[in-house]
Amino acid sequence: MDFYKIALLALLSVVGILIVRQLKPEFAAPLTVGSAVVLLLMICDALYEVVRTLYDFADRANIDGEAIGCVIKVIGIGYLAEFSNNLCLDADCKSVGDKVLLAAKVAIIFCALPIVEKLFETIVGMTL
Repeated sequence: MDFYKIALLALLSVVGILIVRQLKPEFAAPLTVGSAVVLLLMICDALYEVVRTLYDFADRANIDGEAIGCVIKVIGIGYLAEFSNNLCLDADCKSVGDKVLLAAKVAIIFCALPIVEKLFETIVGMTL
């Protein structure tokens, strides 16, 4: 991943947004969202490699793919929640961002339920 490209684009975006905010404030929010989306797309290739590597590790260690999938989903939900919340904060919509964070927490709980269920089944099986 070429982090310097991402950092340079982020700095140029911030400078552009600051200039636009002074000249045409109504265009600053769409420019902010657009910049954030472009930066996120630049990161997606690296994220794919990380996910693929995690699945390879799981295969070699004979770890259940469902568990790794759950971990990856939880990490993804966390990153998307933070990204969305920051966009909401940039647009001065803190209350909407708070709801995004709440929804992410609920989604994480639902994602983890099958793993927790297997854990309880294992515990009950050991006690019998």
